[in-house]
Amino acid sequence: MLFMAPTGIRVLKKVDYGGEWAKKHNTSSLHALSLAGERCDPDTILWLKRHLPSAIINDTWWQTETSWPICCNLLNTQKNGPVFPTLPGSVTKPMPGYDLRIFNEQNQEVAAGQLGKVVIKLPMPPAFMLSLWGNDQAFIDKYLTETPGHYTTGDAGFKDSQGYVHIMTRVDDVINTAGHRISTGRLEEVINEHGLIVESAVVAFNDEVRGECPLAFCVIRDQGNTPMGAKEMEDLRAAVEKHVRKEVGAFAKLSGVIFMERLPKTRSGKILRGTMKNITNGADYKVPSTIEDLATLDEVKDAVAAWRKTLQ
Repeated sequence: MLFMAPTGIRVLKKVDYGGEWAKKHNTSSLHALSLAGERCDPDTILWLKRHLPSAIINDTWWQTETSWPICCNLLNTQKNGPVFPTLPGSVTKPMPGYDLRIFNEQNQEVAAGQLGKVVIKLPMPPAFMLSLWGNDQAFIDKYLTETPGHYTTGDAGFKDSQGYVHIMTRVDDVINTAGHRISTGRLEEVINEHGLIVESAVVAFNDEVRGECPLAFCVIRDQGNTPMGAKEMEDLRAAVEKHVRKEVGAFAKLSGVIFMERLPKTRSGKILRGTMKNITNGADYKVPSTIEDLATLDEVKDAVAAWRKTLQ
């Protein structure tokens, strides 16, 4: 079995979309591949299943605070397979000990399929954090006050009609545009469906007229010795924007599509969407101590500056 971050998978997908390297090796001994650290989009799950057909793909969701998975699949050792069918884009179902619910802004439970904040009814199971070191009040304020009687995870998502859990984004990354609340995870999911896009990050751009609008940063898969020209890039940009309007709705119109060689991430593979959002909107930000490569923030600044010139 192997545990790794989705961002590592996307690196492989970027440089070897056709899975040529996988064909050179015998991967039949890989029984299960578990993913953690960042939401894994459905297209990447399907890419894995194409090139690692013998492996059970298990996308998991948990937090440092919980010490072990809140949601994931289980392995049925008797049948040599998963307990539940794999559903790309979902972290399957809550583990025993977690009473997971989806709340709206009024802390009322919402119906299946509706996006909301993910909370867990107290008490929490063993291994959960007991407090913040030397600051019990901060622990109460951060995790227990907003949703009384429940642990506030800080993530947004939904449960579908089968009870599968979909973690879409952080609550702070939900975009309110044209009277609709959109998760950046849903937009990224749609963008990544394009065969030339291997990874994306969507942040809220504060437009003076429209308010919060989604802005997409996209990484294109390697093109070998024939990189894309300006006309091809513009065609790809238009195709991405059209696909988002078709799959999500006209209200989800992208402010723009910015192509990047890479995205800023933590060493564990989390995309720094909050920092990217602040850079995009000219707001102050702190450089996270966990950033993998500081130079990526300058790359975002340069790309945003170039994009803003196109708006003038």
